Amino acid sequence: MIDYLKGTLLTVSAGKAVLEIGGVGLSLDMPPVDDPEIRARMGQEVTFYTRLVIKEEEILIYAFRTAEERKLFNLILTVSGFGPRLALSLLAIFSVSELYVAVLEENVAQLCRAHGVGRKAAQRLILELKEKLPRVISTEELAAGSVSSTGCSVVDDITEALCSLGYSGTEAYTAVKRAVDHNKDLSREELLKLVLKNMANK
Repeated sequence: MIDYLKGTLLTVSAGKAVLEIGGVGLSLDMPPVDDPEIRARMGQEVTFYTRLVIKEEEILIYAFRTAEERKLFNLILTVSGFGPRLALSLLAIFSVSELYVAVLEENVAQLCRAHGVGRKAAQRLILELKEKLPRVISTEELAAGSVSSTGCSVVDDITEALCSLGYSGTEAYTAVKRAVDHNKDLSREELLKLVLKNMANK
């Protein structure tokens, strides 16, 4: 296994990067995060932690900014039904600590925010990772990111309700967040009705 790659960062885009090592440009798949810090390092030497995946017709290199992020990626791949695409989708919107907390708090609505992760998939992720996470990722490793409780907010509640009605997590979260930001005085029931009305009129 290739543990890490160190080379000159040539290009970076959402979900992709090209790293030059010894005159060879390696194409890397990454969580599709628009990180200004990574973009600012184009033309400089950088280090990515990697996971090599060999398929019948191609060799893929998945790259991560930290060893903890790669460890979480590998752990997500152990969940039935979760491949690299869904794992990267989760890491695109959650830090290691945020995903850790969302799973331990069984926050389905938060997990449904990731593209391609529906309610059943989120529940399966929680079921299969809740016991594994504390054993695999230590509190010292979590310190790499800020651990903050996701809580059970109005946005989470309504997003989860919409997911149960068949809406995608990303679509539901975006609609609910917009409604809450512009209608702070409405009750949960009123917000749910408003969001359903807005989504039906799309």
